[in-house]
Amino acid sequence: MSAPEELTNEVSQPVESEETSPPKPEVEENPTLFQAIGTLKGKPEQDQEGNFLLRLGGKRYKLFIAGYRYQAWLKQMAANPDNTLFLRVYPKCLMIPRKDPQIYFQVAAWEDENPWEEEPGMFKFRGVWQFVPQVRTPVISVYRNQNANDPKGKFKASHLPVLMRRDDDAKPFRFNPKIAKEDLPPRWFVQGNFKFIPSRNCWGWDKDLEPPTKKIPRYKKPVKATVDGQAPPKFNKKPPNKIDKPKKPTITKKESDE
Repeated sequence: MSAPEELTNEVSQPVESEETSPPKPEVEENPTLFQAIGTLKGKPEQDQEGNFLLRLGGKRYKLFIAGYRYQAWLKQMAANPDNTLFLRVYPKCLMIPRKDPQIYFQVAAWEDENPWEEEPGMFKFRGVWQFVPQVRTPVISVYRNQNANDPKGKFKASHLPVLMRRDDDAKPFRFNPKIAKEDLPPRWFVQGNFKFIPSRNCWGWDKDLEPPTKKIPRYKKPVKATVDGQAPPKFNKKPPNKIDKPKKPTITKKESDE
Protein backbone atom coordinates (compact mmCIF):
# COMPACT_ATOMS: atom_id res chain seq x y z
CA MET A 1 0.00 0.00 0.00
CA SER A 2 1.56 3.31 -1.09
CA ALA A 3 2.19 6.11 1.35
CA PRO A 4 -0.28 9.04 1.14
CA GLU A 5 0.93 12.19 -0.55
CA GLU A 6 0.68 15.53 1.26
CA LEU A 7 -0.13 18.51 -0.92
CA THR A 8 0.96 22.02 -0.03
CA ASN A 9 0.11 24.83 -2.50
CA GLU A 10 -0.52 22.14 -5.12
CA VAL A 11 3.09 20.92 -4.83
CA SER A 12 3.58 17.32 -3.76
CA GLN A 13 6.09 16.71 -1.00
CA PRO A 14 8.57 13.82 -1.43
CA VAL A 15 7.80 10.78 0.69
CA GLU A 16 10.68 8.72 2.03
CA SER A 17 10.47 5.04 1.25
CA GLU A 18 11.87 2.29 3.45
CA GLU A 19 14.88 2.12 1.15
CA THR A 20 15.72 5.84 1.32
CA SER A 21 14.72 6.68 4.92
CA PRO A 22 17.48 6.51 7.55
CA PRO A 23 17.36 3.45 9.80
CA LYS A 24 15.60 3.98 13.12
CA PRO A 25 17.64 3.18 16.23
CA GLU A 26 16.60 -0.01 17.93
CA VAL A 27 15.01 0.55 21.34
CA GLU A 28 15.28 -2.25 23.84
CA GLU A 29 11.88 -2.95 25.41
CA ASN A 30 13.23 -4.20 28.73
CA PRO A 31 16.73 -2.76 29.18
CA THR A 32 18.93 -4.20 31.90
CA LEU A 33 19.25 -1.70 34.75
CA PHE A 34 20.80 -1.50 38.18
CA GLN A 35 18.23 -2.16 40.88
CA ALA A 36 17.86 -2.95 44.58
CA ILE A 37 14.35 -3.16 46.01
CA GLY A 38 12.47 -5.43 48.36
CA THR A 39 9.63 -5.97 50.82
CA LEU A 40 9.66 -5.92 54.61
CA LYS A 41 6.97 -6.55 57.22
CA GLY A 42 6.81 -5.14 60.72
CA LYS A 43 5.50 -2.53 63.11
CA PRO A 44 7.49 0.70 62.79
CA GLU A 45 8.68 2.33 66.00
CA GLN A 46 9.91 5.81 66.85
CA ASP A 47 12.74 6.53 69.27
CA GLN A 48 13.20 9.55 71.52
CA GLU A 49 15.15 11.39 68.83
CA GLY A 50 12.28 11.06 66.35
CA ASN A 51 13.91 8.39 64.18
CA PHE A 52 11.70 5.63 62.79
CA LEU A 53 12.92 2.05 63.22
CA LEU A 54 11.88 -1.47 62.28
CA ARG A 55 12.70 -4.59 64.29
CA LEU A 56 14.00 -7.48 62.21
CA GLY A 57 15.42 -10.61 63.81
CA GLY A 58 15.91 -8.92 67.17
CA LYS A 59 17.75 -5.93 65.64
CA ARG A 60 16.49 -2.43 64.94
CA TYR A 61 17.04 -0.86 61.54
CA LYS A 62 16.50 2.78 60.70
CA LEU A 63 13.82 3.77 58.22
CA PHE A 64 14.30 6.78 55.96
CA ILE A 65 11.33 8.47 54.26
CA ALA A 66 12.24 11.09 51.66
CA GLY A 67 10.39 14.01 50.08
CA TYR A 68 6.64 14.36 49.97
CA ARG A 69 6.11 10.85 51.38
CA TYR A 70 7.33 11.96 54.79
CA GLN A 71 4.19 13.97 55.64
CA ALA A 72 1.96 11.08 54.55
CA TRP A 73 4.09 8.76 56.69
CA LEU A 74 3.67 10.99 59.75
CA LYS A 75 -0.12 10.95 59.27
CA GLN A 76 -0.04 7.15 58.98
CA MET A 77 1.98 6.80 62.18
CA ALA A 78 -0.23 9.26 64.09
CA ALA A 79 -3.49 7.61 63.02
CA ASN A 80 -2.37 3.96 63.32
CA PRO A 81 0.76 3.74 65.50
CA ASP A 82 0.31 0.04 66.30
CA ASN A 83 -0.39 -1.25 62.79
CA THR A 84 1.83 -3.86 61.20
CA LEU A 85 2.74 -2.73 57.70
CA PHE A 86 4.21 -4.15 54.54
CA LEU A 87 6.96 -1.80 53.37
CA ARG A 88 8.41 -1.42 49.90
CA VAL A 89 12.00 -0.35 50.51
CA TYR A 90 15.32 0.49 48.90
CA PRO A 91 18.17 -1.05 50.92
CA LYS A 92 21.07 1.21 51.83
CA CYS A 93 24.41 0.44 53.46
CA LEU A 94 26.80 2.85 55.10
CA MET A 95 30.37 1.58 54.86
CA ILE A 96 32.70 2.65 57.67
CA PRO A 97 36.29 1.31 57.70
CA ARG A 98 37.02 -1.18 60.50
CA LYS A 99 33.34 -1.26 61.55
CA ASP A 100 30.36 -3.41 60.66
CA PRO A 101 28.25 -2.07 57.78
CA GLN A 102 25.27 0.02 58.90
CA ILE A 103 22.21 -1.11 56.97
CA TYR A 104 19.08 1.02 56.75
CA PHE A 105 16.07 1.22 54.45
CA GLN A 106 14.49 4.00 52.42
CA VAL A 107 10.71 3.56 52.41
CA ALA A 108 9.10 3.96 48.97
CA ALA A 109 5.56 2.75 49.81
CA TRP A 110 3.56 0.98 52.50
CA GLU A 111 0.34 -1.04 52.64
CA ASP A 112 -1.75 -3.00 55.16
CA GLU A 113 -1.61 -6.06 52.87
CA ASN A 114 1.24 -7.22 50.65
CA PRO A 115 0.55 -6.14 47.03
CA TRP A 116 4.07 -6.96 45.82
CA GLU A 117 5.33 -10.22 44.36
CA GLU A 118 8.17 -10.68 46.86
CA GLU A 119 7.56 -12.16 50.27
CA PRO A 120 8.68 -10.12 53.29
CA GLY A 121 12.45 -10.22 53.58
CA MET A 122 13.04 -10.89 49.86
CA PHE A 123 14.87 -8.43 47.60
CA LYS A 124 15.71 -8.04 43.92
CA PHE A 125 19.33 -7.12 43.30
CA ARG A 126 20.78 -6.21 39.91
CA GLY A 127 24.38 -5.08 40.14
CA VAL A 128 28.10 -5.81 40.02
CA TRP A 129 29.35 -8.61 42.25
CA GLN A 130 32.67 -7.50 43.70
CA PHE A 131 34.82 -6.75 46.73
CA VAL A 132 35.13 -3.24 48.17
CA PRO A 133 37.88 -2.14 50.58
CA GLN A 134 35.60 -1.41 53.54
CA VAL A 135 34.33 -4.97 54.19
CA ARG A 136 35.57 -8.52 53.74
CA THR A 137 32.24 -9.85 52.47
CA PRO A 138 31.61 -9.46 48.72
CA VAL A 139 28.91 -6.98 47.79
CA ILE A 140 26.42 -6.32 45.03
CA SER A 141 27.23 -2.78 43.91
CA VAL A 142 24.13 -0.98 42.68
CA TYR A 143 25.19 2.13 40.75
CA ARG A 144 22.95 4.95 39.54
CA ASN A 145 21.60 4.25 36.07
CA GLN A 146 22.69 6.38 33.15
CA ASN A 147 19.38 8.29 33.04
CA ALA A 148 19.23 8.85 36.82
CA ASN A 149 18.87 12.30 38.36
CA ASP A 150 20.56 13.44 41.55
CA PRO A 151 19.97 17.01 42.80
CA LYS A 152 23.20 16.83 44.80
CA GLY A 153 25.16 15.51 41.83
CA LYS A 154 26.94 12.80 43.85
CA PHE A 155 25.32 9.69 42.31
CA LYS A 156 26.19 7.53 45.30
CA ALA A 157 26.23 3.76 44.82
CA SER A 158 24.81 1.19 47.24
CA HIS A 159 27.23 -1.61 48.16
CA LEU A 160 25.13 -4.39 49.70
CA PRO A 161 26.97 -7.31 51.39
CA VAL A 162 25.85 -10.71 50.11
CA LEU A 163 26.59 -14.38 50.71
CA MET A 164 26.63 -16.31 47.42
CA ARG A 165 28.29 -19.52 46.31
CA ARG A 166 28.00 -20.43 42.65
CA ASP A 167 29.02 -23.37 40.47
CA ASP A 168 29.43 -21.36 37.26
CA ASP A 169 32.22 -19.09 36.01
CA ALA A 170 30.97 -15.96 37.81
CA LYS A 171 33.25 -14.80 40.63
CA PRO A 172 33.29 -11.62 42.71
CA PHE A 173 35.64 -9.08 41.16
CA ARG A 174 38.62 -8.02 43.25
CA PHE A 175 40.71 -5.06 42.13
CA ASN A 176 44.47 -5.47 42.34
CA PRO A 177 46.55 -2.35 41.59
CA LYS A 178 49.59 -4.52 40.88
CA ILE A 179 47.88 -6.21 37.92
CA ALA A 180 47.58 -4.48 34.57
CA LYS A 181 44.07 -3.41 33.64
CA GLU A 182 43.88 -5.75 30.66
CA ASP A 183 44.90 -8.71 32.87
CA LEU A 184 42.31 -8.14 35.62
CA PRO A 185 39.51 -10.73 35.95
CA PRO A 186 36.12 -9.79 34.46
CA ARG A 187 33.38 -8.04 36.39
CA TRP A 188 30.06 -9.89 36.54
CA PHE A 189 26.61 -8.33 36.52
CA VAL A 190 24.34 -10.46 38.71
CA GLN A 191 20.53 -10.38 38.76
CA GLY A 192 18.81 -12.39 41.45
CA ASN A 193 16.59 -12.73 44.48
CA PHE A 194 18.30 -12.30 47.85
CA LYS A 195 16.91 -12.86 51.33
CA PHE A 196 17.82 -10.46 54.11
CA ILE A 197 19.58 -12.19 57.04
CA PRO A 198 19.52 -9.89 60.11
CA SER A 199 21.70 -12.27 62.16
CA ARG A 200 24.48 -11.92 59.57
CA ASN A 201 23.71 -8.28 58.71
CA CYS A 202 23.72 -9.15 55.00
CA TRP A 203 21.74 -10.85 52.25
CA GLY A 204 21.82 -14.46 51.11
CA TRP A 205 21.46 -15.50 47.48
CA ASP A 206 18.21 -17.36 46.73
CA LYS A 207 18.06 -17.72 42.92
CA ASP A 208 18.96 -16.01 39.65
CA LEU A 209 16.48 -13.88 37.75
CA GLU A 210 18.82 -13.92 34.75
CA PRO A 211 22.17 -15.67 34.18
CA PRO A 212 25.24 -13.63 35.21
CA THR A 213 26.71 -11.59 32.38
CA LYS A 214 29.87 -9.63 31.66
CA LYS A 215 27.77 -7.00 29.89
CA ILE A 216 27.35 -4.24 32.47
CA PRO A 217 24.79 -1.47 31.90
CA ARG A 218 26.06 2.09 31.63
CA TYR A 219 25.91 4.03 34.87
CA LYS A 220 26.80 7.35 36.49
CA LYS A 221 30.12 7.20 38.29
CA PRO A 222 29.91 8.28 41.95
CA VAL A 223 31.48 11.64 42.77
CA LYS A 224 33.96 11.47 45.61
CA ALA A 225 33.26 13.89 48.45
CA THR A 226 35.80 15.88 50.43
CA VAL A 227 36.09 15.99 54.21
CA ASP A 228 33.27 18.55 54.51
CA GLY A 229 30.96 16.36 52.42
CA GLN A 230 31.06 18.58 49.34
CA ALA A 231 32.08 17.46 45.88
CA PRO A 232 35.68 18.30 45.06
CA PRO A 233 36.13 21.44 42.96
CA LYS A 234 36.96 21.10 39.30
CA PHE A 235 40.37 22.39 38.40
CA ASN A 236 41.43 23.65 35.02
CA LYS A 237 43.83 21.10 33.66
CA LYS A 238 45.35 23.66 31.27
CA PRO A 239 48.76 24.68 32.61
CA PRO A 240 49.07 28.35 33.55
CA ASN A 241 50.85 30.69 31.20
CA LYS A 242 54.54 30.79 31.80
CA ILE A 243 55.67 34.07 33.29
CA ASP A 244 59.19 35.15 32.49
CA LYS A 245 61.14 36.19 35.52
CA PRO A 246 62.70 39.67 35.28
CA LYS A 247 66.36 39.55 34.44
CA LYS A 248 68.83 40.91 36.91
CA PRO A 249 70.37 44.20 35.78
CA THR A 250 73.99 43.98 34.70
CA ILE A 251 76.36 46.14 36.70
CA THR A 252 79.50 47.44 34.96
CA LYS A 253 82.55 48.15 37.04
CA LYS A 254 83.98 51.66 36.85
CA GLU A 255 87.56 51.98 35.78
CA SER A 256 89.81 52.94 38.68
CA ASP A 257 91.81 56.17 38.41
CA GLU A 258 95.42 55.64 37.66
